[in-house]
Amino acid sequence: LTNIAAPLPIDQPQLISAPARPPIMEPALSTPGTKEKLQEASINIPLESKEPAASTVSSGATTPSESKQNQGSAGMFGWVRGNGLLSKVVEKTRTVTENVITTLDPQMRDFIHSGGDVQIVVASDKDDKVVPIREAFQNVFGQATIVGLPSKSSTIAEQPVGFASGKQAALERISSLRKSGSVQKETVVVSVENFLYEVSENIWIDMSCLILSDPQRKIQLQTYSQPTSVPVEPIKTLQKATPQDYPKRWSGYSKPIGGVMAEELNVAPSEWQAAVSGIPRRRLLLLAGEGLAGMYQRHLQAQVDEV
Repeated sequence: LTNIAAPLPIDQPQLISAPARPPIMEPALSTPGTKEKLQEASINIPLESKEPAASTVSSGATTPSESKQNQGSAGMFGWVRGNGLLSKVVEKTRTVTENVITTLDPQMRDFIHSGGDVQIVVASDKDDKVVPIREAFQNVFGQATIVGLPSKSSTIAEQPVGFASGKQAALERISSLRKSGSVQKETVVVSVENFLYEVSENIWIDMSCLILSDPQRKIQLQTYSQPTSVPVEPIKTLQKATPQDYPKRWSGYSKPIGGVMAEELNVAPSEWQAAVSGIPRRRLLLLAGEGLAGMYQRHLQAQVDEV
C-alpha cells in the first residue's frame, strides 16, 4: 500500500500520457527529380537470367542501353554521323562563302584556289590567256598554281594560218620557254596559240590550239577551242599588209588578226570574238582549258592505277 500514489486534488484533472512511438523514417521527396530517380533505380535492378547472355562481339548487335550510351557519346552532331549530311552542309557553306568573297574581290579567287600538287606555267604573260587557263585547271583539280611567263615562236608568222602552223607555233612557245631557262625541265607547261583556217573559199575561222607538255610523266596533250567566224575583208587586209619578202609568209601573216578586227569593230584586240559571235575569248579558252585539264587528270589517274 505504501507504493500507491497519493490521490490528486479534485480541482486538478489527471492526464494520462500515451506511450512514446518510435519515429517513422520516410524518404525525403522534396527535392525535384528524387521520386523519378528512385523509380529508375528500382527499374534498373539487374535480374538474374537462366539463359546465357548472347555475345555482342560475335553478333554485332547492341543492347538498348549501349545504343543510348553511343548516342550520348556522339556529341551534339552525332545524329548526322554516317549519312554525310553535315559534310554536305559544310561544303555548301564553304562554296557560298567563296562565291561571296570572289564576287566582292575577284582577285581573292587566285588566293583561295592556289596551291595543291598541280603547278603549271602558261607560255604567255597575257591575262586573256593566263586567267582562263588558271580558272579551268582550278575548276577541274580544285586547287592549282598557274603562272604565266612571256614566250613566243621563232619560225612561225605572227598570225599563223592553218592547223600545222598553229600547232607548231604552240610547240615553239614551249620549247623557247624551256631553252631560256625560265622553267625547269620537269615543269608542266601549257601553250595557247590562235590561228586562222580557210574552210573554203572566202570562209575563214579563228581557233586556238592548246598544248600541254609534261616531260617528267611523258604526257603531251592537245586540244582546240570552238571556232569563231572571221569576215573575209579583214583577211584581205592582212594579206595586203604582209610584205612579199616576209620570211615567214609561208606560215601566215605578219600582223595578228586581233589588231585588224579591233580597228574595224572599235573594240579591244582581246574582245573582238565577243563582238562578232557574242562569246568572249576568255570563255572559249576556259571551255577548251577545262577539256585539256580533264584529259590531263585522266592520264595522271591512269598512271597511278598502273603502279
